[in-house]
Amino acid sequence: MSEDRWILLGIVMSVVLLTTAVVRWSRRRPNRDPDNAETLRLPKITAVAGWLVAPVGLLLILSAGSGAMDPEDRTPMLIFGIVLFLVAALLVAGYVNWYIIIRDDEIIQRTVTRKLRTIRYDNLDKCRKSSNGAASMLKLWGYDGVVITFNAGAFDASPVLAALERRQTPGR
Repeated sequence: MSEDRWILLGIVMSVVLLTTAVVRWSRRRPNRDPDNAETLRLPKITAVAGWLVAPVGLLLILSAGSGAMDPEDRTPMLIFGIVLFLVAALLVAGYVNWYIIIRDDEIIQRTVTRKLRTIRYDNLDKCRKSSNGAASMLKLWGYDGVVITFNAGAFDASPVLAALERRQTPGR
């Protein structure tokens, strides 16, 4: 193997190890809202990633608009810069706006668009558990048409699962 391959392999391994460490750290320490202790937010790395990607997108947009490069290269650079900037805005907006509250009698979720969804466990119509890789997703439907989907592995879903178990037990 050449020296360039070893350097590339070292960089890839470093990125994988750093990503694994950040994911494990964020799972062990859930991001709670300082004003409301029962509110769980997205991991802080979401906002950090958004703030790191935003300047790259802005730089690409400004570079494409400056006219200092080949005209054939401007349009793809402008499109990619806009896409990166929108992804960054979505990451930061998701971190700021999204949260979930899991209580003993209900679950409340606020979406990225700041829409509140609430399902009381006695108003629970159906539930679907799915797993794609390491993420175990839980999708809940209320009788009133409200749908809440969240990662049951990242957030403590034991009250929801206990309510579902009580619902399925005969005689209750």
